[in-house]
Amino acid sequence: MFARRSFVFLLLLQGQTFAVLKNLYILGMLPMEGPWNGGVGVLPAAKVALGYVNKNMDALPGYRVNMIWNNTKCNPGVGSKILGDMMCSGKTFIMLLGAGCSPVSEIVAEAAQFWNLVQVSYSSSSPVLSDKHRFPYFFRVVANQHKHNYLRVAFLQYFNWTKVTTIHQSEQVFGLMVEHIENILITKNIKVMNKFVFTNSPRVFVQKLKDDDARIIIGAFYTDKARKVFCEAFKIRFSGPKIVWLLPANLEHNWWKGNNTDCTGNEILSAAGNYFIITDYFKYFGTEKDDNGITLQQFMNDYKKMTHYQTLTGNYHAQATYDAVWVIVQALKATMADLQNTGFGLEDFTYTNRYIGELIKNNTLRVNFNSITGRVFFDKNGDTIRLSMVKQFQEGKLVEVAHYDQRNEFIWSDSTPVFWINGEPPKDSLEMVMDPVSLLKPLYATMCVIAALGILLALSFLTFNIKFRNNRIIKMSSPNINSAILLGCIISYVFVFIQGIETREMPILCQVRLYFFIIAFSLLFGALFAKTWRLYILLIKMRKLNKQVSKDTHLFIEIGLIAGVNMSIVVLWSIISPSYSKEMKLQNMVDPDNDRVVIPTLWHCTSKHDKYFTGILVSFQAIISLIGLCLAFTTRKVTIPELNDSKEIGLCIYNVVVLSALGIVVPFLPENHLNIKYGLGCGLIIIGATVTQCLIFIPKVQALDTLMQSKGDETEYRAIPPTKTSLSVKMNGAS
Repeated sequence: MFARRSFVFLLLLQGQTFAVLKNLYILGMLPMEGPWNGGVGVLPAAKVALGYVNKNMDALPGYRVNMIWNNTKCNPGVGSKILGDMMCSGKTFIMLLGAGCSPVSEIVAEAAQFWNLVQVSYSSSSPVLSDKHRFPYFFRVVANQHKHNYLRVAFLQYFNWTKVTTIHQSEQVFGLMVEHIENILITKNIKVMNKFVFTNSPRVFVQKLKDDDARIIIGAFYTDKARKVFCEAFKIRFSGPKIVWLLPANLEHNWWKGNNTDCTGNEILSAAGNYFIITDYFKYFGTEKDDNGITLQQFMNDYKKMTHYQTLTGNYHAQATYDAVWVIVQALKATMADLQNTGFGLEDFTYTNRYIGELIKNNTLRVNFNSITGRVFFDKNGDTIRLSMVKQFQEGKLVEVAHYDQRNEFIWSDSTPVFWINGEPPKDSLEMVMDPVSLLKPLYATMCVIAALGILLALSFLTFNIKFRNNRIIKMSSPNINSAILLGCIISYVFVFIQGIETREMPILCQVRLYFFIIAFSLLFGALFAKTWRLYILLIKMRKLNKQVSKDTHLFIEIGLIAGVNMSIVVLWSIISPSYSKEMKLQNMVDPDNDRVVIPTLWHCTSKHDKYFTGILVSFQAIISLIGLCLAFTTRKVTIPELNDSKEIGLCIYNVVVLSALGIVVPFLPENHLNIKYGLGCGLIIIGATVTQCLIFIPKVQALDTLMQSKGDETEYRAIPPTKTSLSVKMNGAS
């Protein structure tokens, strides 16, 4: 009898306990359909978490928490209507759970504050929601999308990608995300090559991605538009190991499966490739209990049972939903403590009770507990602080390849490393390789060797000219003028060395080359011109019976005049428009095997007015060359024994004029024909200098050698130059 009475008493006591529990209602706003139907996977998580809460008598003593949920369809208009209907339903909701989609959370949060309703979202990541002036009662347990942008940029930097392209759906949440990441990219010297925005069909913009050879692409769109993007990419064969996609974390599980495109799921996946997502870091296994007495393993097991072991859209936000429910409970528990001595309880909350509403808001901001996902707390904007991670699509599923720790460093996974089809990260664009174009070394070496031999020959002739300058054979050909010719030849040979040196590192060579060439030509041709002029003057004097020979001084004056005019032009050129070294890019050569573009580049000398000054110099040389040619032609039949090289001088004039005429085309050859320009130009210079000195000095060497062999005594053939020289002039065919 006693046992039966005790049992009845316990039943009555238990019934009394249940009777005193007061019901609190939270309004669940879940997207069960629409652009993102993550509510399908979120609802079971909320039910499991609320089950834990109501079973734990210490969670919220004296209260039972109930959730009435509605389908927002991820539509702001629907969400706004649900809020209005529920506020007028006669039931009082103390807090809001949701919404899932950022656009819905925005419009609901703006309105909910007027009912003093605190809102906790499990998945809305729009940066707009961090504005506490607009949304003072809004909190979320997922990171602000802007935080993930910093990680996206760090991810790009890690792989040394400096060129990216963005494409996003015309939605505010995606537009703000892309705008924010572009601002970060600018500060990190990463160039946004193009930015594409689409509303319905992305076909045109996907084609532009291919046309622009986009490699690293940041995409932001809902699931239905993601299928369209990659379906279009598949159709135009825009895929492969060279392309990397960074996609948003809001895509549904098995997002590629759908009926809004004419592509199969496999075709869509083949275009997406091994894409990446950046998201909050959640663990999938853990045996340590959180502050609420639940382990991660326990929650995941219960969640799988609730979903009948199916993989539902939104299941990735299951742990965040668990956190959101416990944030609500923790905030209400703290508020209950604040109301303990006021005579009010949580059940006294009304939509017009700003006092309790403010308490709930402030206590939500102060929430700080250890959850199955880690530490849960909020910053001043109501955003939670979480670690982030990088996932890559591998072998039909997303796997964690890295997470980003508190030190802002990547911790890469050893068990599931990043997978690259070609074994290494792709390049962000065709690599532009600058290939300096330089002279062929064999050509330059050959020319330098020949020029060096020419210098040795000129020095030999110069030594001969100086040593035997008082010998009649040398004396009568003006050895001082001959020395000027040889000096001009030597400078010409030195020019061959200078012309082959690159001006990229020594731009001063542009000026040095010009001066060397003008000085060499002035000495060489000026001396030949002066000798020919003297021969012409003697011919005129002969006809007037005046046979006095012009002195060397007059010849040097003529050389000086030619050199003076040339140097005046060059100095004026250097002052008004100095030559400088400039890089020239030649026609690109694509190297598809190495994924690069080779750009041949060469450095050449130029100036602002080089065409005008080149024209003036060429014109002056042409004038004196024509005059010299006419003089040589006029005196072609004249032989003056006392001037024993008159015939050879004429031949030298012909030689220089002909080679100069050929050399005029060299400056006007295309700059990319570097070897041809150098070989032809320097070849003509070497031939001209060598032929000139050989024509003048070889006959003298032979004549002197013959005389020395026939007379045997060099001193007998020295002659003191008379004060006046009488001439013996012979015309070809006359005496």
